[in-house]
Amino acid sequence: MTTHAATGTHEALTISSPDDVERIIDEGGVKGRMHWVILGLALAGLGFEAFYTGALSGGMSAISEQLGLGGNDVGTLSAIGYGASILAALTCAKLGDRIGRVRFLVFAKFLAVIGALTMMSADSYGMLLSGRLIGGIAYGIDLGIALAYLAELLPKNKRSWLSFSQAQWYISTSLALLVTLAAYELGAGLDVWRWSLGTAAAIAFVLLLARIWFMPESPKWLAARGDLPGAARSLTRILGCEVTVDHTRIATVIAAPAIKVRWSALWAKEYRQRTLLANIVGFTEALQYFAIGFYLPIISMDLFGSGFAMAITGSIVFNLFGIVGGVLAVYFARRFGVRISSAWGFAGVASAILVLATWSDMPVIAGFLVPSFFIFCHAAAPGTAGLTMGPLAYRSELRARGSQLVTISRSAAGVVGLFCFPVMREAFGTPTTLLILTAAPLVGLIACLIIKWEPLSEKSDRELHNIGVEQAHDRSLLIAADKIERTS
Repeated sequence: MTTHAATGTHEALTISSPDDVERIIDEGGVKGRMHWVILGLALAGLGFEAFYTGALSGGMSAISEQLGLGGNDVGTLSAIGYGASILAALTCAKLGDRIGRVRFLVFAKFLAVIGALTMMSADSYGMLLSGRLIGGIAYGIDLGIALAYLAELLPKNKRSWLSFSQAQWYISTSLALLVTLAAYELGAGLDVWRWSLGTAAAIAFVLLLARIWFMPESPKWLAARGDLPGAARSLTRILGCEVTVDHTRIATVIAAPAIKVRWSALWAKEYRQRTLLANIVGFTEALQYFAIGFYLPIISMDLFGSGFAMAITGSIVFNLFGIVGGVLAVYFARRFGVRISSAWGFAGVASAILVLATWSDMPVIAGFLVPSFFIFCHAAAPGTAGLTMGPLAYRSELRARGSQLVTISRSAAGVVGLFCFPVMREAFGTPTTLLILTAAPLVGLIACLIIKWEPLSEKSDRELHNIGVEQAHDRSLLIAADKIERTS
């Protein structure tokens, strides 16, 4: 249990079990300035990826013209990063649960700097691919582990704030497009994409230094591993008050390190529905975004003409609706739940794609409003759910792997969407391609209607608690069996 003692103007805390660490973080709100800073740094990883993606998206037409890229080249360049992120997520997911979160978050930003600088200075298609590959590895490491870290530092009544990740995504994307537009207006010409990616490299470098200086290891992860002294040190940094361990009780509370958990546990009975829904939603929302949302500048040219500045301006308008949807996502998640909100969002996205695919000679105002409605519906629910369901589905000993599995699903969808759209558009035209891609939101809608798990419900929290109780019981049985074996 947790004990309190007054120390000057701060309240000292004493912990003696992993449950104490859970309670300190889960109860109440965000606890102090440093807690805010650390949460912001974890979320900033997602913001950087959005900026990086927006810079690449906004500059894709200039890259294609400067380096003479065809549809297959564009698709390969766009998709290869997400192919690399699949391998990175597979490699680092189990390690994130085994050796911690922060090491990988720092390493990811180091790779992001290298990748962005390599792309910025590329004078050949091969060098461009190399930079994109390195950036994809950084993304694959960062996303799932950053979300797991966030979920472990957010108080229980603030977990819906994970939904704000979509607003941040579109804010960052809009900033990247504004940088691209500014560079173009200042006379960068076809080198406009180099300025955008150079800005991305500078942002990644700042985040790298900030993560090294400010981010402590997740106290929940440390406690789950049996390292209460380490958890106390992390809590001290986060809360700004001294947290110590009651060594008189620790031996009776934690008799052994946490049980090692296999990947197959993600598909155990208690987790199966969670894993299915999180990955189906993650795959379908990423497919609809990376096949359509990523290429909005190109779609804008089809709808509004061939001017580069007009295409970027149209994309910024679309992303403003994404910001509004992302901000409202927090309200929708609290009011209706993540699953029901996602079902409505998928329905709206499917409707928008059908209109874009079938309405020929669309007036300019409708040409702005329909893609904007697509982005709004995506950001307000399924885009958020694809990022948040994984971290909210599991306990700490599985959270990085569960989150990274969803990252793998989203990255696989990114590979399919980013490669297939330019190839299919070149072969069939934009309307037919959009019509085919309507399948993505429809599958997501069906999954949300059939699978009933709700991430933010009290029932979900009770289920996770019961799983922890069962694991503690199993651990005590193993310890008892070990003692009997040694005495005999």
